[in-house]
Amino acid sequence: MNSKVKSKKMIVSIFILFIVALFVAFFVFNSNTLASDEVFNDIDFKSEHVNVDGYKLDHETEELFVKLKLSEEDKTAILEAFKNSKFEISSSSDSYADGNYFINISLNKLYELELNPTQKKLIFVYEDDNDSDHIYYKFSNDSGLFELLETITKESLNQ
Repeated sequence: MNSKVKSKKMIVSIFILFIVALFVAFFVFNSNTLASDEVFNDIDFKSEHVNVDGYKLDHETEELFVKLKLSEEDKTAILEAFKNSKFEISSSSDSYADGNYFINISLNKLYELELNPTQKKLIFVYEDDNDSDHIYYKFSNDSGLFELLETITKESLNQ
């Protein structure tokens, strides 16, 4: 009887291990999360020619577009946040909503972006920057990008 009990325990253990392996494989291979290099077409974050600038659409200020005054540290932090962000494909976004950011990133090529901080959406101004046909992306992890942009906007308004 002892060997029958051991045999049943072993079969149950193998079955449980099999179920756990299927569960893990399902989530690993069916993950909807995309890394920045999967979203941006041909992006090279190690490019020698780096420039970042941007504006915020803001009807509450005297200026319709608030120019972001970016230090070199700000530019580096923005690039790092984009590099470390994770995305999911989204169906649509409210374009040109009040409070949206318009960010231009020049690396190996120019990426013109619209960011909706309310919906946490990324919109490529030119579709060939991400090989899409009006695909919008939602940040599943923005790596502090929107908080950083809000801080920079407040500093830009106070200068």
